[in-house]
Amino acid sequence: MTFTWKTPPWERHEDCTHMAVTLTHVGGGEIAVASESVRGDNATDALADLLMGPGGAAKMSLPGLVGVVVRRGIDVMWMAQPPIEAAVSDTGEWTIAVHGVDEADVTAFSADDVRDLLARLRAAYG
Repeated sequence: MTFTWKTPPWERHEDCTHMAVTLTHVGGGEIAVASESVRGDNATDALADLLMGPGGAAKMSLPGLVGVVVRRGIDVMWMAQPPIEAAVSDTGEWTIAVHGVDEADVTAFSADDVRDLLARLRAAYG
């Protein structure tokens, strides 16, 4: 994959433009969430900032990773208690639902999507 940015999001000196919520299955059907603000021109850039920023790649190697939800804009209340539900479907796949926001402002990345992007970023940037 070719990345089109001139400066990778994790190396930019600019304000954060998105929120990223990492969902991790911690056992017993419980999901832990961790929210942080990230930079980027779109959801994929914002996910790249999350992955390549300090400690980002280590978080994504967790065996319980369910996915990451990226939302455009910063809303502290949303970060504190994101309206996200994760559930296992009949086929055993995780599904992620986000409530109360415009779908155009939210992107849900599966664990496979996250790990694939991380592998591509590592190949391109080390």
